[in-house]
Amino acid sequence: MQDEPFSIDLSSMLPTAFGSQKKKTASSDIFSKTRRKDEQEEIKLSTSDQIAKSKRIKHAHEDNETSHIDRVDEQSEETDYDDDDDENEEDNESDTLPISHEIKLNDHYKSVSALTLDPAGARLITGSYDYDVKFWDFAGMDSTFRPFRTIKPCGDHQIHHLEYSLSGDQFLIISGTAQAKLYDRDGFEIEEYIKGDPYIRDMRNTSGHIASLTCGGWHPNDRQTFFTGSADSTIRIWDVENKRKQKHVLVHKSKERGGRSAITAACYSLDSKFLAGAAQDGSLFLWGANGPYTRPSHMIEKAHQPHSETSSIIFSRNNWSMVTRGGDDCVKVWDVRNFKSAVAQAKELTSFNAETNVIFSPDERMIITGTATKKGEGYGKLVMMDRESLEIVRTMSITKSSVIRVLWHSRINQVVTGSADGLVHVFYDPAISVRGAKLCVVKEPKRRAIDDYEINRPIIAPHSLSMFRDDRPKSTKRKREKLRKDPVASRRPDLPVNGPGKGGKIGSSLTQHIMKELIKDTTRDEDPREALLKFAEISKSDPQWIGNAYQETQPKAILADTTGEDEEEEDQK
Repeated sequence: MQDEPFSIDLSSMLPTAFGSQKKKTASSDIFSKTRRKDEQEEIKLSTSDQIAKSKRIKHAHEDNETSHIDRVDEQSEETDYDDDDDENEEDNESDTLPISHEIKLNDHYKSVSALTLDPAGARLITGSYDYDVKFWDFAGMDSTFRPFRTIKPCGDHQIHHLEYSLSGDQFLIISGTAQAKLYDRDGFEIEEYIKGDPYIRDMRNTSGHIASLTCGGWHPNDRQTFFTGSADSTIRIWDVENKRKQKHVLVHKSKERGGRSAITAACYSLDSKFLAGAAQDGSLFLWGANGPYTRPSHMIEKAHQPHSETSSIIFSRNNWSMVTRGGDDCVKVWDVRNFKSAVAQAKELTSFNAETNVIFSPDERMIITGTATKKGEGYGKLVMMDRESLEIVRTMSITKSSVIRVLWHSRINQVVTGSADGLVHVFYDPAISVRGAKLCVVKEPKRRAIDDYEINRPIIAPHSLSMFRDDRPKSTKRKREKLRKDPVASRRPDLPVNGPGKGGKIGSSLTQHIMKELIKDTTRDEDPREALLKFAEISKSDPQWIGNAYQETQPKAILADTTGEDEEEEDQK
């Protein structure tokens, strides 16, 4: 009986586990933190959808009443109930969009003008007006939502378009330069394609673009082919392996002054039979993807308002329905089989940016685009329209700035938007979305556990111990400076004479110069013969050096009594 309280106290003091402990939380609680606020969302259903829904509900009630009154066969009743359940499930699926939750990727500081997801939906790349391209990996990112790499591929040029290849191992960069660039998925440059000669008038004879790029994209079936559009009024088709020259040139001949108009958007059809393009003069044209490229096969002038930028073209999976997003605040649907006028048109969809795009939903029941707004005057919205009538089915208020780019990845079932305030929003639904943002939301930032910290222990540096020290003083700087000043120890050579009294030698000074001028030197006026004869008697009486050695054998010197000058004077007399 006495051991029981001791055992209880001891067990409470012992830890239940060792090492770094992971905090277990329910995934539903984590997802609830990223749930969107209903106050920021506006839902608008068209009248036709409301009528259709009410009819379906009424029809379901009538079937239920008749089934309760007339019970003839149990098997027929079960099949009726099963059919009604299937219809209700289909209605719920069609009405459910992956927009219940959102995360914000905030690392750009200017407008996000380009978005692309790889085919698997695991990696997102964003481009912006701040010249940066950022890489986001959903599987490796935690809830701080930071990019794992940032590059500046094109200097001080804005990024207009980014697009992954069909295999996802490389992506295309379209910027404000005249040269397209190809990078691998990790952000390392593969190729930079050539720039054309700006002094050639005929654009067919240049090997590249001569003006800034505006659009680009990959061939839908050939991973070795891509196209680029430029402000030089051409669309060029390139081979990935040939960076020195394009494969084909499509020249748009505008009727405006100068004969040129910038290409603002282009797109391949999914069956790769057509290449559609739009120009700044408002024209919309179709080329045969396999040539000839002399002139377009179909063309509509003033399809959109002239001098506005048609920012996006997209084809449907049926390959004959085409949608364009114009700078005149319109979205138009076209039929390639009857390419004369728009089939449907939606207006008052404000657009301020040349990169504003339009997309289809994965089931192609809706057409989605973003709208622009001025700063401080409302919300930029994501507008979802019915494909056939272009009636607004739903709108979402995203942020207090323009919504430029929209991307809906069918594999992970998530919607990504890029805004003018530098924010990237990723919308998802935990129930119907797969991977993507769900992977990083549940991953908390790494916290340092007790095992990660180093215990305070003495640091042993062997070379600092006394046994390893040398006997030399700690610092020899002063000694070396003193030896350097000693001319003998440093073996300094003699310095040249510089100024009076330097190095034990007297040089010239101002006083000496004055004395030389005052005392005149008369050695030049003296006769050299007389000057030498002054020392003749001295040399005989006191011979020095080698004079005594040669005195006996030295010939007797006979000096002339007169000089040549004296003889000349006597002759003249």
